[in-house]
Amino acid sequence: MALMGRKIAAIRAYVAEGGGADYHDQSEEHWIVKQIATPMSIYPEYKATRTSFGINALKTLVVEVEADNGVTGFGITTGGYPAAWLVMNHLDRFVVGKDASEIEKIWDQMYRASLYYGRKGVVMNAI
Repeated sequence: MALMGRKIAAIRAYVAEGGGADYHDQSEEHWIVKQIATPMSIYPEYKATRTSFGINALKTLVVEVEADNGVTGFGITTGGYPAAWLVMNHLDRFVVGKDASEIEKIWDQMYRASLYYGRKGVVMNAI
């Protein structure tokens, strides 16, 4: 395995708009934006499109992890700016400087550390 014994040197988070992992973040012509029954369809002002109630608000999160030998990996999900903040201001401490082959341990530490603000939604996307 190329990462055995390698330390994670850096983690970076980016937010992308216009598709990507947030499949609702499309142009107004895209079929997924059009009128489709949703939990918000009972309100006339939010019935016309899915984006009218902000289903595309989060955007795509791209996380880049770099090992000390220059090997770089990427993860892509939804979660946008809130998830990027979590990655760069909280979860980074469980990644940077750690053995890159200890994926399960890193994941478990991030999961356990998220107890106080949630273990679903944006937090799980960030992890």
